[in-house]
Amino acid sequence: MFAQVELEHLRLQKDRLVRQSDANRLALTAELQRLRSPEYWKLNAGQVVRQHPLLTAVLGVGVGIIAIKALRQPGAAIGWLGRLSGAGSTLLALWNLVGRK
Repeated sequence: MFAQVELEHLRLQKDRLVRQSDANRLALTAELQRLRSPEYWKLNAGQVVRQHPLLTAVLGVGVGIIAIKALRQPGAAIGWLGRLSGAGSTLLALWNLVGRK
């Protein structure tokens, strides 16, 4: 008798976990479809531009300068990007160090 109660409890728990897994799978599928949608990225980019106009302008100027350099002298632009990435990683490490304190 006691084993039947335990087995029934385990069966109910298994059914609940299966339903929860199915629900999580559906939610993950919906989230993946939303992230693949171009409209989501357009809306998100628009919100970022409205929230951080100065940062957007600085990034736009930076991308423009890199594009011009890459078109004029492709080899020089690659070297310049390498130096920029080295400085960026140093700045990021400093930011993380200051942020911890």
